Amino acid sequence: MDSDADINTTGSSKQALIVETAYRLFKQNGFYATGVDIIMQEAGISKRTLYKYFRTKNELIAAVLAYYRASYQVHMATVIDAENKSARDNIIAIFDDAKNWFGDAQFHGCLAVNAMGEFSGKDPAIEDACMRFKRWEIEVLQGLTRQINADKADELAYKLFVLLEGMSAIAQVTKGEYPVDLTAMAVELIDRYC
Repeated sequence: MDSDADINTTGSSKQALIVETAYRLFKQNGFYATGVDIIMQEAGISKRTLYKYFRTKNELIAAVLAYYRASYQVHMATVIDAENKSARDNIIAIFDDAKNWFGDAQFHGCLAVNAMGEFSGKDPAIEDACMRFKRWEIEVLQGLTRQINADKADELAYKLFVLLEGMSAIAQVTKGEYPVDLTAMAVELIDRYC
């Protein structure tokens, strides 16, 4: 894990509070709709304290994206069980977990995708944080598809990634049940390559 992803553990408790508060508000309301005033109010801090740790809102957004990635990596470590499950079962576990996440009433989409949508071409640090998150997701899938000795393992990993991303976008928009089983679709893809 990159050191910038460890904000919640290596920074001060005030810095962690700011990042965690901003994370919750950005996830709920979006980046542009969440002003620094509401972040300061919710975190119970002054403007001076905020700007002591983050010179700009965009710098805070990049830190929040690093926090999001680190939190998701920790979560995925609980989903993927390399010692007790096969790589195939771990891929299925990722899709089962995604189904649960996408079905949550509080699901507002992937924060990295949302950030890229709002800041593409506007802030290189934010774009980099988004791309790092997505590269990590692809690398996890590539590692698993290589372990199951799939024909064209990287191609399978990208197709699984596209399936996850597509279902995430659909879930964000529809806020309802899927007419298809996400995990069953992943299993069908795996079976085509193995």
